[in-house]
Amino acid sequence: MTVEFRVLGDIEARVDGRRLEIGHARQRCVLLAFLIDVNRPVSIDQLVDRVWSDRPPLRARNALAGYVSRLRNLLAETQEVAISREPGAYVLSADPLSVDLHRFRSMVAKARGSADPREAARWYEQALAIWSGEPFPALDTPWINDVRNALAAERLSVQLDSNDVGLRIGRHAELLGQITTAQSASPLDERLAAQLMLAQFRTGRQADALTTYRRIRERLVEELGVDPGSALQQVHQQILTGEAADREDAPARAPAPDQLVPSRPPVFQRPRSGQLRCATSFVGHQRELDRVIEALGAGPLVTLTGVGGVGKTRLALEVAGREDERFSEGVWICELGPLEHGDAVVHTVAASVWLRQQQGMDIETSVIEYLREREVLLVFDNCEHVLETVGRIIDRIVRHCPRVSVLATSRQPLGIPGERIVNVPPLREEDATRLFAERARASRPDFALEDQPMGAVAEICRRVDCLPLGVELAAARMRVMSSLDVARRPDYLGLLRGGARNALPRQQSLAETIAWSYRLLTEPEQSLFAQISVFAGSFDLEAAHSVCGAHGSGEDDTLELLTCLVDKSMVVTRTVEERTRFCFLETLRAYGRERLGENGTGEQLAMRHAAYFTELAERAGAAMREAQEQEWVERMLPDYDNLRAAFEHAMQAQKIDLALRLVASVPELIGWRIGYEIAEWAERVIAVADHDHPLFPAAVGTASRVAWNHAEFDRAKSLAALAQGKAPARGSPRVVYPADVLADVALFEGEPLQALAYWESEAACARQESDPIRLGWALFVVAICHGVMRNDDVAVPTAQEAVAVAEQTGNPTAQSMAYFSLGYLLRKSEPERALALFDDAARLAAEVQNFWVYGSALMEAAATRSLYGDPGAAAQMFITVLELWDRFGDVTQQWLALRYVARLLIRLGGHEDAAFLYWAFVNAGKPPPLTAEQIEVLADQLGPARLDVLRAPPIGVAAVVARARSSLLWHYERTAVPAS
Repeated sequence: MTVEFRVLGDIEARVDGRRLEIGHARQRCVLLAFLIDVNRPVSIDQLVDRVWSDRPPLRARNALAGYVSRLRNLLAETQEVAISREPGAYVLSADPLSVDLHRFRSMVAKARGSADPREAARWYEQALAIWSGEPFPALDTPWINDVRNALAAERLSVQLDSNDVGLRIGRHAELLGQITTAQSASPLDERLAAQLMLAQFRTGRQADALTTYRRIRERLVEELGVDPGSALQQVHQQILTGEAADREDAPARAPAPDQLVPSRPPVFQRPRSGQLRCATSFVGHQRELDRVIEALGAGPLVTLTGVGGVGKTRLALEVAGREDERFSEGVWICELGPLEHGDAVVHTVAASVWLRQQQGMDIETSVIEYLREREVLLVFDNCEHVLETVGRIIDRIVRHCPRVSVLATSRQPLGIPGERIVNVPPLREEDATRLFAERARASRPDFALEDQPMGAVAEICRRVDCLPLGVELAAARMRVMSSLDVARRPDYLGLLRGGARNALPRQQSLAETIAWSYRLLTEPEQSLFAQISVFAGSFDLEAAHSVCGAHGSGEDDTLELLTCLVDKSMVVTRTVEERTRFCFLETLRAYGRERLGENGTGEQLAMRHAAYFTELAERAGAAMREAQEQEWVERMLPDYDNLRAAFEHAMQAQKIDLALRLVASVPELIGWRIGYEIAEWAERVIAVADHDHPLFPAAVGTASRVAWNHAEFDRAKSLAALAQGKAPARGSPRVVYPADVLADVALFEGEPLQALAYWESEAACARQESDPIRLGWALFVVAICHGVMRNDDVAVPTAQEAVAVAEQTGNPTAQSMAYFSLGYLLRKSEPERALALFDDAARLAAEVQNFWVYGSALMEAAATRSLYGDPGAAAQMFITVLELWDRFGDVTQQWLALRYVARLLIRLGGHEDAAFLYWAFVNAGKPPPLTAEQIEVLADQLGPARLDVLRAPPIGVAAVVARARSSLLWHYERTAVPAS
């Protein structure tokens, strides 16, 4: 049985399409009051006031009871709707979406939360189509009239938003008549005037657009004594300069984050060109380069196909470098080669865009939602071994992220609708010869093509079918052999014996090239080449020697062998954070692993790899508490792929102790800096580990802390309970204590006394055990607890002690958190000093790439500026804060930021958006973000009826953030645009 209520027009109730007879006007008024507040108690006093205003009859309550009784009888045949009595109130319980008003608001929220303007336009169109006329025209009471006027204003606001989207997607001619009529009815509405001017200008009526501006300016001056606002002036200026030309505008973008905090280092900016720099020149494949660039302009997905070693990756990087500036957010590289299975693909994509899993979404959906509003070129390199998984992800990106283009490299097509395939052939012989000469000069500077025996280099290139990898491997031999020697070697000319019989000749000749290069290695070089293929991604000398060094050899011996492999183009080097790292081309890594499989040492080497990186992670985990934190962060982050591989090796070999050691060591390294994938590791090992294992509480605490970050407090508590009150060993990372999480949940759920008692006891234990890092962490939270309870006389000295303790440790994160806590407590009494402390906290956190403390400091600096500085600048900063928490999936911090934004919007005059945020908190069951005085301000500015009408059904945090960000951006632009 389907029940539907309508209030956006005549009041109606329908059951399975059949219209019910509601009754006379007052009974309709009662039903309207219930429907506007569906599922919420409406007091009897409120109902009397809404039905009769200030002239109720003598027995109004009895009459009201009769109306309610008749409505109950009317709806008795349905099981979906019920009217119940509560003390002093009634409640109508029903699906909110059965009421057209709430269905309208739900669609509007989806439209405002969509990054795709065409999708938003569809939602707006559907929402506005719900209206069938003026709301409840036959009813007339003061409350009814207030609600009707408020709904009319709400519809106009939505219509204006719909107009904006329509203009952005080019519907200028279609909207022109509608906007003209609306502007005639509201001639002083500046936003309507701006929309009309754009529609006129973009349909070739520039003179009319300028006339519209002149007329509204004259009326504003004559009737109100004011000039047009800055937003309207800006549109006028754009029309004069031609900047308002017909185009599909991108959504207005927030200022670049690095403009907000000058000291912010590049680590918190998405790497743009660093990944695109190539150590070698680009030779050949010019025709393919042009085809790829053309294909990217014609469609969202281009796949470069071809055999291994044909130069797909180098071509993709060349395209990316040339197309970088065409995309407003540049190019992001997703290197899939180091992955051993498809499960890690989406985490690699998330890491490449600095994104964490969002609340209520899996990691893949989080990536899709994040990319919806981005304009970026994504490069997926080496897809063939994870084709099914990466194909699914790319398919979703292409379908749901309209401003994202994808360039993939794979030995076979992805098989996705709309895929444009560019096959990369071998080089032309003249290009192959030129490539050989350039690479040979890298090995032997005096190499000159003209000095070589006639045809020798061309013969070498032909024998490898002009495949760039084969050419480069052969060119590397010039250091010890002549071109004629190479061309004459008989073992270089034949096809690979024992190779796949159905392999294409080019594949066979590439395999022979690699095999021939491998056979030219000395036996120790061959052994090391095979063994270092165990690494995922890149690795350094220490790792190579520890995992693969020959028994009894020294690190210098390993370095000498690696140098030989580099000289012979079997291994390449790259510099990361001023440190040399080694890595493979994926074709060569695969060949090396084949050799490991042949000699049966693969599993043994995998365990050596896992043991080494676990021990390294333990050393790094300890260093996270010391003054050397930055050094170890820079050293460890490039080994993220190896840490993941080590965990997988341990789990596959059922070495649970090893897996627990790794998980317990890296939560601060990974969780604060890369992403919350560490929680998945923790939960996997929790499921199979002995609960009595001494590291079990740390694994539980790791998973519980991430649930807290996601604002999943019930889950955080249930995970923490698995520890059964046991604590990790002292000296463990700061974020792995299950009881800490329980205390922090209490603090965020409004129980600061409970949290304070716990953290004061932890501070006492840390003093007794002489653990300054644990003491600083505890004092940090103790100070915050006292601050929440407004015990400033205790809070400030506690924070000052935290600063003193942290400075003695020299640990950047400890110092950053201590400065943050002191700034938090001084933000009202000494705002300038607080801002300086927040800046110091952000700077230190950035130096060690601790995004969580950095974001917290930036958030509190924005909140302080919103009260004691320029509210426009605060709006600008909060845009970045919302983006930061959204990217990293920290919903707990996101709600805290939204609390500050609601208060800032009141100061900026954004009363409707502030009210929207207020109700979002209430509907989510969170403490209201506004004080009673601030709510009174909203009621005064909007009117009680309008404030009440703005209460929409509960929506997800993503839609709330989208509304907040849109409002902040609008207010920032108003304050930033100078008057003309």
